[in-house]
Amino acid sequence: MASAPDEEGLRWDGDGDDPVEPVAKKRPATVADESVVAPATSSALLVTFGIIAGVYLLYTVGWVLAAFRTTSSSGDILVQIMFQLGQFLAIAGPALWFATVFVLTRTRKPGTRLLWLILGLLIFVPLPFILGGGV
Repeated sequence: MASAPDEEGLRWDGDGDDPVEPVAKKRPATVADESVVAPATSSALLVTFGIIAGVYLLYTVGWVLAAFRTTSSSGDILVQIMFQLGQFLAIAGPALWFATVFVLTRTRKPGTRLLWLILGLLIFVPLPFILGGGV
């Protein structure tokens, strides 16, 4: 940092560090910061991820429609609360799985991410919607 003429009186000969300069600028970049970069994804894999995202969106819509068709016949308030919680988790499950896989596998190989997404496709199938009634 070049010193202005007014600041010459604030320095001694041999002073190398500027006390006003932030500490963050003095630290060199570490190698660990550069190793977090995610591997490049091919165009075909991006299209595959888009198709899988669309299927997850269809699963969410299927769970919403199934939730509107089913009701709980119990009069107990705890059963009603748990039923509503289960419906909410069934609706939010596919979207949460998709987002969680993308967050937790960002430094892994794209094939690992694809396997986890396919596993989620098998887990979150909206069976009540597909079978046409409450299961």
